[in-house]
Amino acid sequence: MVKFFATLYEWFGLIPIYSHDMAEFLKGMDVSCNGYYALPWYFYVGVLMILFTLLLFGLQYDLISGSRFPKNQHWGLAAFVVFIVNFIAAFSVPFIAHETKYYCPYLYITTLDCIGFGLSNGTWGLVFFSLLSLLQKLGNRQAKA
Repeated sequence: MVKFFATLYEWFGLIPIYSHDMAEFLKGMDVSCNGYYALPWYFYVGVLMILFTLLLFGLQYDLISGSRFPKNQHWGLAAFVVFIVNFIAAFSVPFIAHETKYYCPYLYITTLDCIGFGLSNGTWGLVFFSLLSLLQKLGNRQAKA
């Protein structure tokens, strides 16, 4: 699973938006630089992204859909919230390690790397939210037919 999320967040190797050192930290490079014995952050952040997106999707379609907001407006607001929540979840993990210097000293991690990982997670959360919305819309069409 770590490899799956690593491939996903590194955009299949096509457009890396953070450094290789950040990727090594997220794979679980130990503080003592002896191997991958630390927490595999790719996995934990990936699972959090899925859970947050499912939760916000459920809230949006079950609770907010019946409100007075136009459907496009509240979908856009929910998508924005999905992006922001997932960005903060992914940004905070490496940023706290960066600020406390609790990572392998041979790795060079910057704040820009933390922002890049947050953007990657937020974007994948938005993609997942859009796919869920599309599947829900298609399910509603088939139920009406």
